[in-house]
Amino acid sequence: MFSDPLSVTFDGSSKSLPRVETYSDRVIYRTADGEFQVDITGNSSRKAVNGVRNAGIKLARRIPDPTPLNSFDDWRQIVNAVSIAFQYDESRAGLGDLDLLRSALLTLVNPTFQSRLIQGEK
Repeated sequence: MFSDPLSVTFDGSSKSLPRVETYSDRVIYRTADGEFQVDITGNSSRKAVNGVRNAGIKLARRIPDPTPLNSFDDWRQIVNAVSIAFQYDESRAGLGDLDLLRSALLTLVNPTFQSRLIQGEK
């Protein structure tokens, strides 16, 4: 398991996210005010289908809706999230291949690429 609490730096400020929920294939870390949440998912080898395993991490920030409240949707919140998912078969390709793919993806998805993606380029 990862350390408890996790620490995330957002806009120069460190946020402490203690573990709040634990399941067999998912762990959730969240700030006390609920603004930030980290979901870590993955399956165990016994749940792997045809040797393929999955793992992922998602960081989400909930912010209040800046538009005026309406009587039908008082609890609406905006959620911005960034995630990364891994799907791998270590029995056939080995984890070294996954490391090379991860490194290649992180090099590709530099800040310029991310900005263009967010602006709608395909």
